[in-house]
Amino acid sequence: MRDFILERPQSIPEALGILKKAGGRAMVKSGGTDLIVWLHKSLVNPDYVIDLTKIEQLKGIEISKEWIEIKALATLNEVASHPSVKERLPALLQACLAHSDPLIRNRATVVGNVCSAVPSGDLIAPLLCYGAVVEITGTSGNRTLRIDDFITGPKQTALAVDEIVTAIKIALPEGKSAGCYLKIGRREALDIAQAAVCCTAFEKVTREFRISFCAVSPRPVRAIEAERLLNGTTKMDSDIVDRAVKLAMEAVNPITDVRASREYRLAMVEELTRRAIKSCVEQLEGGGPT
Repeated sequence: MRDFILERPQSIPEALGILKKAGGRAMVKSGGTDLIVWLHKSLVNPDYVIDLTKIEQLKGIEISKEWIEIKALATLNEVASHPSVKERLPALLQACLAHSDPLIRNRATVVGNVCSAVPSGDLIAPLLCYGAVVEITGTSGNRTLRIDDFITGPKQTALAVDEIVTAIKIALPEGKSAGCYLKIGRREALDIAQAAVCCTAFEKVTREFRISFCAVSPRPVRAIEAERLLNGTTKMDSDIVDRAVKLAMEAVNPITDVRASREYRLAMVEELTRRAIKSCVEQLEGGGPT
């Protein structure tokens, strides 16, 4: 790790001014659970590190009748303990609790997990299923992006050099809904996913399923064809679930690395997707597919 200048702005405009002055030679820190590791391993070598933890505007969780807004400094434990998350966003709750351990979750942030943009980021899949948007502020103004437009590749995002993410916003589901996040790793805690699957289901005029993944594609992806099959069926049975699982496997493109082979990851996508779909059906109907 080489030397860098640590900046601790007190406001968003101050942070943006430092970013603009740095001209692409700065990195932003919220919880820092990824960035500090990357710095120690010399995976990144910024001239400036901008610590956002003094900015009061970026703290907390705001709730309205229709939305929940998770600010940039809200930790995973804060999100997991929020009543609206517990009651209406079960897949997000499960993903928060699947991340690392309680001590790290006191520092790690949901926004930081998204901004790190690593394929194994636990929070990305449920946020994609819940249709979350990323709120961005820069020297040229404000904008919002969907999660799948924000993350452009492994550790790559659509942020300009003079922009920061201020929050992630999620529309709260209306009516009955279900959610499930299932993850497999080499050990129970303090390990990133070898593969994970998120499934959500919403009771609207018709039932709407959404399926997304963790650690099996370079950027966020949903199993659109599998969703279309599930959403178009009037009778959920084991044959429909099996067909949806096969379509879900076609949506991902896992790699072989030191943590797992491509073949193992595909097998886990098959099993976890089946379990996640059945879990959502059970939550909605009080019983699973036959």
